Amino acid sequence: MNLTKALSNAVTGLQASGRGTETVASNLANIMTPGYARREMSVSSQSWSGGVGGVQVNGVNRIVNDTLVAENRSAGAAKAGAEIQAKFLASMEQLVGVPGEAGSLGSALGDFQTALISAATRPDEDVRLANVVSSASTLVRRLNSIGDGIQAARTAADHQIAADVANLNTDLERVADLNRRISSLSGSGVETLSMEDERQAIIDRISTIVPVQQIERPGNKLALFATGGTMLLDGSQPTRFEFTAAGKISADMTVENGQLGLLSVNGQQVSPTRMAMLGGGSLTASFRVRDELAPQLQREVDAIALDLNDRLSSDQVDPTLQGKPGLFTDDGALALAAQMDGLASRIRVNAAVDPTSGGDLWKVRDGLGATDQGSVGDGSLLHRISGALTDARPMADTSIFSGLGGFDDFSGQFSSRLGSRRVSADSDLAVRNARATTLSTRLMAEGVDSDVEMRRLLQYEHAYSANAKVIQTIDDMLRTLLSI
Repeated sequence: MNLTKALSNAVTGLQASGRGTETVASNLANIMTPGYARREMSVSSQSWSGGVGGVQVNGVNRIVNDTLVAENRSAGAAKAGAEIQAKFLASMEQLVGVPGEAGSLGSALGDFQTALISAATRPDEDVRLANVVSSASTLVRRLNSIGDGIQAARTAADHQIAADVANLNTDLERVADLNRRISSLSGSGVETLSMEDERQAIIDRISTIVPVQQIERPGNKLALFATGGTMLLDGSQPTRFEFTAAGKISADMTVENGQLGLLSVNGQQVSPTRMAMLGGGSLTASFRVRDELAPQLQREVDAIALDLNDRLSSDQVDPTLQGKPGLFTDDGALALAAQMDGLASRIRVNAAVDPTSGGDLWKVRDGLGATDQGSVGDGSLLHRISGALTDARPMADTSIFSGLGGFDDFSGQFSSRLGSRRVSADSDLAVRNARATTLSTRLMAEGVDSDVEMRRLLQYEHAYSANAKVIQTIDDMLRTLLSI
């Protein structure tokens, strides 16, 4: 080997060491950057047969475990969907309250029953009659707040769907643009690693909305599919999603009656049964809250409100009613099973017993349809009202709550059902969260390891020193030859 070739070898070694050092520096600087994939420099020896020796840098590669990335995305999507459902049920349980706690539905019912019993023992005291009206109003307000809260949650879910769709379209357009740029630059021999990192981070974000699978296309492009098979992006042409939020939602608004929007894919509406093709992420979870979980809860609380109304609207309880509304009304009218939707938000205390609305307290004692006061010591009506609340009877709609029971039994079942669903949702979220955390940890472990990078940096430093020493030795030899 002559000195020229030796010098050439050393120079290529220095170049490789410098490039390797840059790779390590990039890895360490981006160790916590989402979507960043670890870089590794690929080198090979140059053959002497071509008259060239030394080290050749073949390029810098992104090290990605595609299988683990796909599993991590799937777990992230499942976690996002479970979080939305668990959050909804937790907020509803907080709204209904835990039986026995102040401010809960059960507590309001207990106060109403206590006020009735107290007034029945001294029906001549207006203070006790006022407590009956006041506690009845509190019970009504609890039902109103639950009904309103359910519809507020549906409205929030509807708005979240619109936000997810907007983000989905934006991110798909961005991936399509990156596909075009990466393909073009790769064909020109330009490094595109940073753009590939950005593309991966965006796809990770998309996968929390709609779980995705990616397939490589020619030209370093990626095609994206929902796990159910729906095409999201084929190379450079993204699928277009559309959704129109309904604004403020009420209990009577459903997909079936056309008052709530459906998702459209490239202009074609996706029916509720076909939403499973996009299932697993935040998008379908929000649809489920809006169209399944919240309406189910609404039907149950409406059934509770109707049962409360029916028990105290009977002529057997208050003979003065004669078919008119009892102590509770549907916003002033007689509540009917056929018009039960949204009743929890509309139920009111009959204005006939509310002094603030021009009513008379004594009608709680003597009958809501009475025209004159009766005996101030007669508490029989109050006793019948109290007994009607505890009488074992079926609900008007036995498909929601079956069997016989008092009003407190059915309201307790309502709270218990909600609590069970919340516990189940929390358990599901815990499982999803544990899986997502485990896979994320594994993905991080296969990413940048600072200890490994520091060892690699020392190796590059040693190689750099060795090649620099060769160059220094050649320089000394040439100086010696020139001085002869």
